[in-house]
Amino acid sequence: MSSLWLWLVVVVLVITVLCHTSTRVNFIIKFAYLYSSYQALSILVCFLCLPRGRHPSNGVLAARLCQYAHKLVSVTFTIEGAELLKDPTAAVLVMNHQSSIDLMAMMEIWPVMENAAPIAKKMLKYCGPFGLACWLVGSVFIDRRSKTSHNDMNQIGQEAKRAGTKLMIYPEGTRNGAKGLSMLPFKKGAFHVALDGKLPIIPVVISEYDFLDTNTSTFLPGNVTIKVLPRIDTSQYNKENINSLVSHTRDLMMEELKNLAKTKTN
Repeated sequence: MSSLWLWLVVVVLVITVLCHTSTRVNFIIKFAYLYSSYQALSILVCFLCLPRGRHPSNGVLAARLCQYAHKLVSVTFTIEGAELLKDPTAAVLVMNHQSSIDLMAMMEIWPVMENAAPIAKKMLKYCGPFGLACWLVGSVFIDRRSKTSHNDMNQIGQEAKRAGTKLMIYPEGTRNGAKGLSMLPFKKGAFHVALDGKLPIIPVVISEYDFLDTNTSTFLPGNVTIKVLPRIDTSQYNKENINSLVSHTRDLMMEELKNLAKTKTN
């Protein structure tokens, strides 16, 4: 038993040294830690939340647990405009999507909103304890390939309005790890949900991860600003001019993304 502990100590020391001397090893270790911690926390979330079903407080609990796990990654978050998230009414919250660590940012704002639910791909629902944990915290699963996906999205908005839930969506649809303060074109799904449910849109901009680069396998300590913008009233929009709503939202977020970069530089 003593030899086992000795080997563990040696392994920890070697990993620690490598993390401080090799950016690539540091990159791999941090992501491995995040993914494994999410899997471990999923089991704990299932155990703690199962008795309460899909109660909104489950999401807050899971977010708090993740925040503790994130402390070892050395990324700090500052939320600007947090008071805009405390409005108890339903909304569609759209965020820019840069990396899988966007989940860290989501966990920061979730407890502020309290009653929130991310929209996720249906395949995640079947990922063992992680999928069950996602379901228990209130995630809404959609299958974009389904023939009923449009009707499903319509119902999602209406149900969110009744429950006062803020739906969290990445309108880019996929991660955009490119540097240079860019965003991919926005897909219309989130905006259809907002129009069908007669919900406002809350744009949330996450500052560019200048400490993270997958091309060079770099994951340094860093600071992230999460900027919450004022709600966009969707009552003046409909399915005929939905493109204007999409463009308006994206333009506001792009402008703020650039403003955050300027503030960081100064």
